[in-house]
Amino acid sequence: MKKVLGLLFVCFLFREVNAQNKISDCIKNSLMHMDSHDNPFEIWKPCVLEKPMPEFVIPTISGDTIDMQKLKGKVVVINFWFIGCHPCIAELRGLNKLVNDYKGKDIVFLAITWETANRINKVFFPDYKLDFLILPDAKKVIDKIEGSGYPTTYIIDQYGIIKEVWCGGSSDEKIAGTAFYEKAKPTIDKLLKAE
Repeated sequence: MKKVLGLLFVCFLFREVNAQNKISDCIKNSLMHMDSHDNPFEIWKPCVLEKPMPEFVIPTISGDTIDMQKLKGKVVVINFWFIGCHPCIAELRGLNKLVNDYKGKDIVFLAITWETANRINKVFFPDYKLDFLILPDAKKVIDKIEGSGYPTTYIIDQYGIIKEVWCGGSSDEKIAGTAFYEKAKPTIDKLLKAE
């Protein structure tokens, strides 16, 4: 079962990924060492950490524009998700708790998805709440950055450098919300204290 999950995970990785220089080499390396590692993500993660987050400009679901270049000076948390992803939905409580805890701080929370704004409004919002700034129709950004499966979260420092990243989660809402929150909070606190 672990090998099947590992193979599925690596298939997500294999999509066209240009988030960082040489990230495609990390993906190939993950595939070559799949038998010797239970989690290919652990090979990919070091290739992303401490690298600059690629710049992008994209509209939010409300029609505003997010320009990564203009977010320098703020901590940025990016979560890649989609409506049919059970672990993505399960961690919503933890995502929303973080937004609430850091109101008024120099931090921006972005939820990037390939889902259309229309589908989010019709299918997602009637049943769920997400306090992150939602960036729909973002396939071009996802192809450049995400590449590791769903959900994937990046935490970026005030200089645009990726300080933490993780992929996946539980489908159990109680576990997923708490796990997301407990993973993100220490890194965010450390970055905000460093200001």
